[in-house]
Amino acid sequence: QVRHTTISHTLPYFPASLQPHRHPTIILVYVAAVLSHLLLASVQLGRQPSSTHQLGRRATLSVLASSAFALSRPASFPAIATPGTEADKARGLSRSELTKRLLVDIVEKRFMVTGQLSKDLYSDGAKFTDEIDTYAIDDFVRGTGLLFDGSNSDFKLIGDLEYSNNDRTIKYRFDEILCFKIPLQPKSRVSGTVELNRGEDGLINSYREFWDQSVPSVLGDLVLDALGIKRASFES
Repeated sequence: QVRHTTISHTLPYFPASLQPHRHPTIILVYVAAVLSHLLLASVQLGRQPSSTHQLGRRATLSVLASSAFALSRPASFPAIATPGTEADKARGLSRSELTKRLLVDIVEKRFMVTGQLSKDLYSDGAKFTDEIDTYAIDDFVRGTGLLFDGSNSDFKLIGDLEYSNNDRTIKYRFDEILCFKIPLQPKSRVSGTVELNRGEDGLINSYREFWDQSVPSVLGDLVLDALGIKRASFES
């Protein structure tokens, strides 16, 4: 509780509903969004004649105010595709059965940008880890829906699912353009490898993302896209 209070005071207008102590990714994106708006306002102000500097200052305040308002609006969380009660768990699936189910989530539902995954494939205690933090399954689903605009994001599966360790480990390569639900809807490209590990019952108990890019690089590209300096694309 103390940590949450400190963060709320450090980041003005940060909505308590986002629970920043549970979503460190949101904190980083918030900082990147504010930074991009400050840079954009500074550029706009610098281009104006001295006689219009007062107008420029008002534009700056307007930009920051709109950022705070947009970030404070309640987010709509995505619905989880399938129930995840203990009785409904999909235990003991064969490789072909699991591959079919996973491809629906990865390719059709694009769960990495929408959060719409089949919860029955995962154990209740499954952990989801990216290059920033580790999350419980419900936090991953909510956080993904809160951070990314799935309709304006893009996702590619690179190659096939690769099985090893007696089908207990599955890996695949991905390439995605993430559109963030913040002012200006900036985008950033992330590529890398996902590793899934299954328990003895066949349920996935860990999800791990290994990014090709560093976290500062992803956030830096987010700012550049927001400013229109370097647009995120699969060719970049």
